[in-house]
Amino acid sequence: MSAESPVAHAIATGLPVATRGPEDLFGLGVPGRRRSERAGIAYPLLDGDIVVGALVLLGPPLGPDVAALEDLGALLTDLGPRLAALRAVHDAERRAVVDPLTGLRNRRELERAMAAYGPRASEPATLVYVDLDHFKRLNDTLGHPAGDAALRHVARLLETAVRDGDLVARIGGEEFAVWLPGTPLREGMEVADRIRRSVAEKPLTWTGTVYPLTTSCGLACYPQPIGDLLNLPAAADAALYRAKQGGRNRVERA
Repeated sequence: MSAESPVAHAIATGLPVATRGPEDLFGLGVPGRRRSERAGIAYPLLDGDIVVGALVLLGPPLGPDVAALEDLGALLTDLGPRLAALRAVHDAERRAVVDPLTGLRNRRELERAMAAYGPRASEPATLVYVDLDHFKRLNDTLGHPAGDAALRHVARLLETAVRDGDLVARIGGEEFAVWLPGTPLREGMEVADRIRRSVAEKPLTWTGTVYPLTTSCGLACYPQPIGDLLNLPAAADAALYRAKQGGRNRVERA
């Protein structure tokens, strides 16, 4: 939506806007022929004094109708607060499962996904722990805003490296987890190494400085050799520790 469009104007000012028809309500470059066939009203939705959205009605060409705008105001008095309440519920639900810094799933959602896998216990699954190497050094060298940028950068690389149906989570600090349902050990190793290579090949650029990044990965697979789905986190964590002790920028398996 263009910032100069009638809808944007209604949201910015809190005042309704009616068009005769030729105007492009959303500023999306609608062809003139189609534009002239539609008229519209953009009515701001208020929660108190705060604009929380806009209702857009389209119809045949017409002139601005003050009475119609007043009628809409009476009908939509409660819609703004209702929309704000729905948005608050949605935001609360999102915060419960999403890490606010990276936009990845959080530890709680990872645990929920793993617990839901229980009924499918006959199928293999792999858990990969990923740790950003020398993160404290990065913070000390470039500052905490750069550290946050590095975490977001790695998060996007992780999302690119995995497949549809896999789950990527930030589980604390500089540590991430990748849940690979239906994935045996060999395929899990391939995913983990793809993650490692992707991060190593794509350094962070921060205020003109190119800062190389690497990750250490530890993974564990169910049912072999772990035996119990509940043992996966501890086994993956132990493998991650070996990867870091072994020199970092490497993958170790349980």
